[in-house]
Amino acid sequence: MHYIQLRVEAIKHETADTSTFYLREASGRRIDYQAGQFITLVFNHHAEEIRRSYSLSSSPDEELLAITVKRIPNGEISRFLYAHIKVGDILNAVAPAGRFVISDYEAKKDILIFAAGSGITPVFAQLKYILNRPGESNITLIYSSITGDNVIFKAELDELAIAHPQRFRLLHLLSSDANRLNNIRVEQMVKRYTLNGMLNADFYLCGPFAYMRMVRTTLIYMGIEPLRIRKENFVIDTVAVASPVLNYAPRKVTINIKGEHYDIIAGENQSILQAALQNNIFLSYSCRAGVCSACAVRCTGGKVEMARNDVLTEQDIAAGWILTCTGHPVTDVVIEG
Repeated sequence: MHYIQLRVEAIKHETADTSTFYLREASGRRIDYQAGQFITLVFNHHAEEIRRSYSLSSSPDEELLAITVKRIPNGEISRFLYAHIKVGDILNAVAPAGRFVISDYEAKKDILIFAAGSGITPVFAQLKYILNRPGESNITLIYSSITGDNVIFKAELDELAIAHPQRFRLLHLLSSDANRLNNIRVEQMVKRYTLNGMLNADFYLCGPFAYMRMVRTTLIYMGIEPLRIRKENFVIDTVAVASPVLNYAPRKVTINIKGEHYDIIAGENQSILQAALQNNIFLSYSCRAGVCSACAVRCTGGKVEMARNDVLTEQDIAAGWILTCTGHPVTDVVIEG
């Protein structure tokens, strides 16, 4: 297994239940990534390998990597991080991945970001990175929190808004003030803050599933093209393994990854990831449920059907991207990692 060794350099408490862990590659090597991506931590917990993906709250411009973790009452790993991880500890991780990246931010267009709770984590990284570079995009962040005490990165976000008044607009919505986001408010805000035409704007969503579903449904109802909407499923602590509805016959899978070539057989109803791991072939993964995109690769030959896909867009799929964790070969296939 190709793991990165990360040393915990510092821990900062952001709110009562949220902390940032600052990390450095143990040998001092710089880790390349894009703002908005996540990193997958790998734990040996109770004699079982457990993986959890956490969005990077740091920008590639910063010296240290940072993940911002919310403690979840029934979250096995988030509670473990809070209770046991301290400065100086070494964590195993898989290289950063993910497709929640804001593109073409130099162009003159509107970018609307809807974030809720700890869904602000990758957004914070994106804002720091983009606002540190020239561009003509107008960025509006609509950030929903339960109370004022739950607002993560409040001071830092306020500073960004003050420093970049011509490019960045920050709106806080607090449920405690009966200021909750709903379909009507989404529609109102989109119309108000798209200065260059609603249909030409790009939209980024990060938060709980129900929250993102509501925002995305509203945007599509308004006529926004699905290709202009990208969402990120933040911290996945417990996810049920997706099972295929159809029966898939055994097929040959050719894997080209990191300069290596493998020919294997995916057995009946086996996903590509299951077949690879069974043959001791290392493919990146985290949730195993079609939610996080850590396992995304390109299919360059043949046909793959995904039992579940909550992250790849129609445009991604048209370009050949698949999720190996829920991807089943319908024909013999070739994948490139």
